[in-house]
Amino acid sequence: MYSFILFLHVIICMVLLALVLLQRSKASDVGSSFGAGASATMFGAAGATSFLMKLTALFALLFLGTSLTLGAMSVHEGHKSMSTEEQILAAAQEKPAAPVVPEGPMPKG
Repeated sequence: MYSFILFLHVIICMVLLALVLLQRSKASDVGSSFGAGASATMFGAAGATSFLMKLTALFALLFLGTSLTLGAMSVHEGHKSMSTEEQILAAAQEKPAAPVVPEGPMPKG
């Protein structure tokens, strides 16, 4: 389930990126007022911006939802494993290794 939501998250991210790049900038309106470009589009002059903005908002909400879901799932998975404090306590309670004693006579000096 986690990998499916992660895959969906990446797809939504790519679509959101494409939608943002497809939108016209505010500076492009200045050029069209001097006759530099045609303002008629498939959705009408103002309809394209409105449609793309609504679609971008929808995908932004989907992106937010998958982000929160992935975050909640990863936190939930983290509680199943041993916490860091429990790992530190378990390591401290383990019997320490015996000290290494050199063989033979001790060096003088």
